[in-house]
Amino acid sequence: MWRNAKAILEDIEKVIPISEAHLMGSFTTKKRRPADVDFILLLKTPKGSGHWSIDLVIAPDNGEGEHVLEDAKKWMKQKYGAKKSGFFRLK
Repeated sequence: MWRNAKAILEDIEKVIPISEAHLMGSFTTKKRRPADVDFILLLKTPKGSGHWSIDLVIAPDNGEGEHVLEDAKKWMKQKYGAKKSGFFRLK
């Protein structure tokens, strides 16, 4: 899985300029690989641009990915309320 994470990072870097990349994974079960791998990417931003951050979640295009989407929608509504949050499909 760590090797796959490196390949994903290299693909992302072709599109988004990255100054630092950090990788996290947890071994909470007796499985040989982590349940998921989390990235923290520090992006190169042009001088004078506002201070902003994004959260990027990469999930598989299957039932697990759908679960991640539904969980994110519920979390946004719980944290910010239905009127102060939004969830939009871009593509």
